Amino acid sequence: MATATLHVHPMCASNRTLIERLQAATGLLVVISNGKPKLKAQAPARTTPTDPWGGNAA
Repeated sequence: MATATLHVHPMCASNRTLIERLQAATGLLVVISNGKPKLKAQAPARTTPTDPWGGNAA
């Protein structure tokens, strides 16, 4: 696994478009903590059943 350090100017950390582009390019979630952006792996998407009450009866 490769790792990288992300350096973002603090003014860019508040730029929503830039954050979305970083997320799209890296596949990681950009989390702003204490004004500093950090890359974090996204949790896998939860799958929910289409019918939580049991399915489609005929």
